[in-house]
Amino acid sequence: MERIDDATLPNRFAPGDVHVAILYWPEEHALATDLSHAGAPKLLLVAPSAPPPGDWDVLTDWIRLPAEPREIQIRAEVLRRRAHRRPHPHLDDSDLAWRGDVWVALSPVEARLLAPLLERPGRVFSRRQLSQIVWPDGISSDRAVDSYVRRLRRRIPELGLAIHTVHKRGYFLAVTA
Repeated sequence: MERIDDATLPNRFAPGDVHVAILYWPEEHALATDLSHAGAPKLLLVAPSAPPPGDWDVLTDWIRLPAEPREIQIRAEVLRRRAHRRPHPHLDDSDLAWRGDVWVALSPVEARLLAPLLERPGRVFSRRQLSQIVWPDGISSDRAVDSYVRRLRRRIPELGLAIHTVHKRGYFLAVTA
């Protein structure tokens, strides 16, 4: 496939604080898949005779080659802006944590633990506060809270979320991306 002169593209990435990967499709299909799982924006340059991707997320766009470098730059900039405005994460009634079109299934206890953290990101909640929210009947311990926090920490990074510990105070949620 004929390549676009990379000198006309912004380092194969759009400028700014959010980088947009510019990939050749279908040649770089595996990399595009990896970037999708990571929630990274990408612009696919589709070969003239290749079928376009069958499905893609809101942080993916494609253009058929040959294409004008200016059009590629404009599409990359639109993706960069879209990535900058990721929607606020939320829980639904089925205990799914959502951020845009990315979701993670949670247990009912995990969802009850995440709910107050999502409502007030950056606020420190003590173990006792979280325990009272999750188990209002009072049947729990600090160890139970710690155990569920560990589980959540492994599950929510793909949503651009992280739970941090404040020594001897509790936990807070950070929206990282």
